[in-house]
Amino acid sequence: MNRPWLFAVAALFFYTVQSIDAQITDNFSDGNFDQNPTWTGDAGNFKISAAGELQLNAMAAGQSALWVNGNMPDSTIWEFDVRLTFDPSGSNLVRIFLQLDQSDPALANGYFIEMGESGSADAIRFFRQDAGVKTQLATGQAGLAASSPNLHIRARRDAEGDWILEAAPAGNALQTQFTLNDLTWPGGNSRFFGVQCVYTISNATKFYFDNINIRPDVPDVQPPVLVSVNADNATQLTLLFDEDLETSAATNTANYNISNGAGQPVAAVLGADLRTVTLTLSTALNSGLYTIQVAGIQDLAGNESTEQTLEFSFVRLSEFDVIINEIMANPNPPAGLPQAEWLELYNRSALNIDLSKLRLSDATGSPVELPAYTLPPGGFVTIASTLNVGVLQSAVAGDVLGIPVGVSLLNNDEDLLTLTDVSGNVIERVFYNSIWHTDAGKRNGGYSLERINPDLPCLGGENWQSTPSQIGGTPGRQNDAFAAGADEVAPRLFNAYPESPTEILLTFTEGMDRASVENTANYQLEPPIPVLGAVQQSDYRAQVRLTLAVPMERFVFYTLHINSDVSDCSDNAYLFTDTVIVGIAEAPEANDIVINEILFNPATGGARYVEFYNRSEKIFDWSEFFIASNSETATDQEQIVHQRLFLPGQYHVFSTNAPLIRDSFANIIQKNVMQNLLPSLDDLADSIKLYWVRDGQSVTADDFYYYRGLHNALLSSSEQEGVALERIRLDEPTQNRSNWTSASPVITGAYGTPTLPNSQSRNTTTPPESTDLISIPVARLSPDGDNREDFLEIFYQVPREGYAASLTIFDADGNLVRQLVRQTLIGVEGVVRWDGETENGGKTRPGIHLVYVEMFSPDGDVQRLKKAIAVVGKY
Repeated sequence: MNRPWLFAVAALFFYTVQSIDAQITDNFSDGNFDQNPTWTGDAGNFKISAAGELQLNAMAAGQSALWVNGNMPDSTIWEFDVRLTFDPSGSNLVRIFLQLDQSDPALANGYFIEMGESGSADAIRFFRQDAGVKTQLATGQAGLAASSPNLHIRARRDAEGDWILEAAPAGNALQTQFTLNDLTWPGGNSRFFGVQCVYTISNATKFYFDNINIRPDVPDVQPPVLVSVNADNATQLTLLFDEDLETSAATNTANYNISNGAGQPVAAVLGADLRTVTLTLSTALNSGLYTIQVAGIQDLAGNESTEQTLEFSFVRLSEFDVIINEIMANPNPPAGLPQAEWLELYNRSALNIDLSKLRLSDATGSPVELPAYTLPPGGFVTIASTLNVGVLQSAVAGDVLGIPVGVSLLNNDEDLLTLTDVSGNVIERVFYNSIWHTDAGKRNGGYSLERINPDLPCLGGENWQSTPSQIGGTPGRQNDAFAAGADEVAPRLFNAYPESPTEILLTFTEGMDRASVENTANYQLEPPIPVLGAVQQSDYRAQVRLTLAVPMERFVFYTLHINSDVSDCSDNAYLFTDTVIVGIAEAPEANDIVINEILFNPATGGARYVEFYNRSEKIFDWSEFFIASNSETATDQEQIVHQRLFLPGQYHVFSTNAPLIRDSFANIIQKNVMQNLLPSLDDLADSIKLYWVRDGQSVTADDFYYYRGLHNALLSSSEQEGVALERIRLDEPTQNRSNWTSASPVITGAYGTPTLPNSQSRNTTTPPESTDLISIPVARLSPDGDNREDFLEIFYQVPREGYAASLTIFDADGNLVRQLVRQTLIGVEGVVRWDGETENGGKTRPGIHLVYVEMFSPDGDVQRLKKAIAVVGKY
């Protein structure tokens, strides 16, 4: 029986099998080029890059080539990517040998393309080679290969010798470069494809090749196949097919349907590569597993697909599903871990999260895509520069992922780190600062900052501390600083700063609930001004910017009231009735602000500070002031960088180490100690000046020439270290020598009273109510814990500043019970308390006791006083 159709089918089947056997493909994802397929040539001068590309890796200038052998019939398609990270030239060029009859280009016959020539009009040029002699046959678009070309190239030849070459920058639609006819050299079952790099030493590692696909050009009888589907975000899918698609079918939304109620897309867009289709959904996806159904899709040959289905998953991330849990911003000097910057991510959710869906950025950099990696619920992973992955991986727990950010990933002192999804929605944001370190010795490097409780992600610095780890951190595992527990602390308002007459920036002590702080009904101003808007700041959840309906007036003090409906992220209500005063800042006059206290000679390891007092009835803006010493040269003045209002009657302190000052003095107003650079202040004598500048005008508020001789004469030079100088009277001239003396430690436990009225301050107009040096209103002590007479109060009042005192308790037999004050400078008035504790930490026995006081005046007079008290009760 004559069956010509059977012969045709058999012939097509045979040709297809031969074609499959002839295909050469390599995307180098296996990490090698010596097998599947095997490349030969100058193999020692090539490697597989970290991005999975074939990369030139030569050590000296020259030329290097690699070859692969295979079957290339007369009808063949060559497709590949070539990337040069330099501008090619006559001495730095690349040749792609499409088809040669042997691997030695000096003798071979065949065809190749070349990129690299003098000038800036570099194009893809096409050559025929006859026994090593090359002849140019065609030239593509001028300039396409001129500037660091990154091109996708496709060449096609048929049995009649008709050639067509297409090319375009990676990700763009291919454009025809040229067509020609030449069938001088036929294809065959043993032909060579190769790459040849010609280079100087500066470009010896800058040639890259990828996605090589050499296949017979056979009739297309297969419909397009859906290869993958990816959920870019909740309303967008990207589909990838295995071949180029016909536009009208690919963009017909009726050809697509998504399960679980998502339905048909509202838009379908065919990509420039003709293989990807982007679908836009009308119904947002939720976290879960979906199936997409595709039918009626055609390729360019008209082959139409039947119904195809493919499953895909989508994870809809919410804020704080993934958090930044640990930060190594300054690894130098190392404490044990490698000297490399890193941060740690923690998955708080119940979802498996693909990190490639996240982007990481700092305050100044562009978002960087994280590597593909599935982070399980409760999982930790370390993120570092790709350059540091190796050294970290061998030293830390868990996996280390690299991102291409150079060596430096984090700023040492402070930075804003943001995690977003692919749509730009913020998942986590941390504005860290080195002052978050709770161990001052760890601020200088080598130790990480650890989040204390990951279940309170909205908190700021109060939820971070120096790592307790002796090696400097705990990357890849639970923090050593971890502590569970609820946030039960109510938020307070830290600062209210008018950025303009119609805008007030509020700063709370912790991150706030967005809905509550953005409700304008929760804010009232007196005198009344309506609040038009309230917007929580995207980079700092503790800040809210209020917009007013009309501008605030000058010389008017406004009181801001905040309702208790405002709450933090843990639903703790704002319950405080703090008096918040705001207003438009004014220009000072001389002595509106006075220098009130200065620690110019700190003890070893201590820090200097300067305190100012607002003795006017005006509001000032600290950002308009400078502190200077000696002169106003650039090296001896520092601008105050804080956007803070200075209200009447307030004491504000500036120090180069504000955390240390806050830790060293008890009972002070912590928020009124501010970190700021100070001019150089000499330990012996120097001048200090506060001046205001605005719009070309300048006013000196106060200046003071200090020297050691202003200290109390009872203190030796060594004893003056760490002792602040205090102003005695606010209304006396600053430079009056008798208006300064040494601070007492009675109020704060240290020799200074930063943010508080001075221990040696005197009111000029109000005389003391009593002339007694000491008084004990209730001379009885019953330390039994019943809240009645549990402690004894001993009040003192001396006629002038500079007194020192000793205060001792004896029992009725004359035995020493407790030394409460031991030859210590005291203020002009104050109180000393005794709770019945003895020198050895026990409780004194009931009975009559004696309070013995010795007072030493600045001029050497000594007064001794005795008062009897009773210790009563059974305890």
